[in-house]
Amino acid sequence: MCNMCTRDVRESAPAPVAPAHAPSRALDRMKKKHNIVTDPHCSEKQKEVEYQPDLLAVSTKYTKICYDHFKQALVRVQETKAYVIATKTTQPFHVALAVVVLLAWLSRPGNGSISAIRGWRALYVASVATHFGAQVWMTLVSGIVLYFNLPRHEFGRVQTVLFPVYYAFNAVISLLALIAYYRTQCLTHFEHTSWVQLALLLAVFSIESFVRLQLVRPMLRAKHVKTQMEEAAGGGQEVGRLILGELAHCPRYLRVLRTFRAYHSSIAMGTMIALGCSLYSTMIIVDSMCR
Repeated sequence: MCNMCTRDVRESAPAPVAPAHAPSRALDRMKKKHNIVTDPHCSEKQKEVEYQPDLLAVSTKYTKICYDHFKQALVRVQETKAYVIATKTTQPFHVALAVVVLLAWLSRPGNGSISAIRGWRALYVASVATHFGAQVWMTLVSGIVLYFNLPRHEFGRVQTVLFPVYYAFNAVISLLALIAYYRTQCLTHFEHTSWVQLALLLAVFSIESFVRLQLVRPMLRAKHVKTQMEEAAGGGQEVGRLILGELAHCPRYLRVLRTFRAYHSSIAMGTMIALGCSLYSTMIIVDSMCR
């Protein structure tokens, strides 16, 4: 074997072993002074000297666990949309102002029965007014303005977000109006009861609940497929009109378009019937004020 090979295979020297730490003289003197006997290898001796947590230590431990869970829950709450709306927008102040005004109005002098009737009537009138205002804004103002000022696909994305919320909100408000009106009639022993009004409120709630639960989802599904096909064909950027272009000769697109229009037409018909019922309900309230 040559010298080069010998140098290559020469074993490396073993790593030096770190010297063991010398025992602490101060620790030994303390053990002798207090007669402390320790044996790390004796399990019985270790159990004798093992630390036993008291009530304070246990309570501190579980307090720390509860604090960590509370902090994590607080972080999750701060990441929700409701928290952002409540802390970053002015809408909660509008609601708070309305609640303060309502409570001030309900706290006027009067006996218990009159206050109860007053509260249910306030809820009834406020629900009908809120419902009718939302219908007028969404149907006659917002929808028309956005459709004739945004590209068709941008308008569709806005409607995709608003449709489920709008019909769910209107269904809840109409249900509140129905409950408040029925409760008011119960307190007044059904004196001057308008059964037409009760039927109108029930019809509005039924229509909007049916639209939200049965028609909105398949309509949005068909709209999603239609939008994807139009984007693939380079369309959807026109404002206030529909240009089919090459898709006019696509049988699948025409089927999807017919399905979308069928659902959309049914929803529009239900919306207009509900709007007419709400208008009639408002007129009945006006007639009751003129007695």
